[in-house]
Amino acid sequence: MRNIERRSFLQTLGTGVLGTAVLPAAAKNAIPGGGVFLSPSGSPDEQFWGLVKAQFPIAEGKIMVNAANLCPAPYVVGDEIIRHARALDTDVSFQHRARFETIRKETLQALANFLGVSADEMGITRNTSEANNMVIQGLDFQPGDEVVIWDQNHPSNNMAWKQKAKRFGLIIKEVRTPGAAASPEELLQPFEAAIGTKTRVIAFSHISNVSGQVIPAAALCELARSRGVLTLIDGAQSFGMLNLNLQALGCDFYTSSSHKWLMGPKETGILYVRQAHLERLWPTTMGAGWKEGDLSVDGRICTLGQRNDALAAAMTSALRFHDAIGRQNIEERVFELAVRLKTALLERVPGLELVSPEADEATAGIVIVRHTTQDNNKLYEQLYHQYGIACAPTGGLRFSPTIYNTPAEMDNIAESLRQLVS
Repeated sequence: MRNIERRSFLQTLGTGVLGTAVLPAAAKNAIPGGGVFLSPSGSPDEQFWGLVKAQFPIAEGKIMVNAANLCPAPYVVGDEIIRHARALDTDVSFQHRARFETIRKETLQALANFLGVSADEMGITRNTSEANNMVIQGLDFQPGDEVVIWDQNHPSNNMAWKQKAKRFGLIIKEVRTPGAAASPEELLQPFEAAIGTKTRVIAFSHISNVSGQVIPAAALCELARSRGVLTLIDGAQSFGMLNLNLQALGCDFYTSSSHKWLMGPKETGILYVRQAHLERLWPTTMGAGWKEGDLSVDGRICTLGQRNDALAAAMTSALRFHDAIGRQNIEERVFELAVRLKTALLERVPGLELVSPEADEATAGIVIVRHTTQDNNKLYEQLYHQYGIACAPTGGLRFSPTIYNTPAEMDNIAESLRQLVS
């Protein structure tokens, strides 16, 4: 049945379906006897999500709840990578490889459509870290200029700034936000207080990988813009999980990876640069084909020499996979699973404390707990080796479920951890 489910779903994707209204009808024959995939309200039901889960090559008996670090790609993406890689290996001539230039442009347009921006504002990188450094190393500063960073930033958006500060005499202001903020305004206040007349950039993670805290990004970008300050958002934990529109978000730079919540090809990432700021950003690496005066992000900043063309070419399949399911459906499903897991863990497992913010909407898809009396690193290992549960030892125990997970798996995680600590 699994092969039938996979084939039916891939056929649905092949029609270019956008949204979920058509998807259940097209996939109805995937399960013997048919069945209803949509609830009366029009939202996907568990039978539908079971069909989605069948699109991933996850080993039997394993529960993957580490989307904040690495996701499996669905079959449709893996197959596309193999198809492009085989095509490349059959003929490595310049003439044949020219087709990948066209495919890359199509991928850039697909990314632009997905994020609500123009194709010239998008570039393809290897990952978030590379994209962050393209911005950090590409901007000009004067000694004494200030950069405001969040203390929960990823090292590529934290330590990279500090190294640049040592080299060029910048001043880094590192802000902390309250762990139990009662409102978005409480999260904005430390950033606002740090802005001065010499502040040039505010760099922050959209969602913290070490606490799960969600920053009110649109409001912070609006605040920065009102003070003439640029914004760099590390979107590693929001791209592919939240239903994003970068124009609405209002940032000047946005970076992310394909291998996390987007569930796309490994070693591919994105860089968004608002068109008005592109000429302010110096290229830090220039490979063959770079042209002076190119006013596209991909051409000006991301011409980096030989890369794996098959990976970039397969990004479009990941985007279409999301569109076929429905980006809003994905966001709501991730929130639903995270809330269920948080509730089950705190209700069933004695001795746990919540590291993530208590408010459900403040943590999106990341749930972090810490046991107060037991070795959390040992629990992390036991969860995998005894129960096949793959999480992360970040801040204690970090769980980040996504659309290939189920409510039953969330309950299974809580029960497994309960048994370990009993």
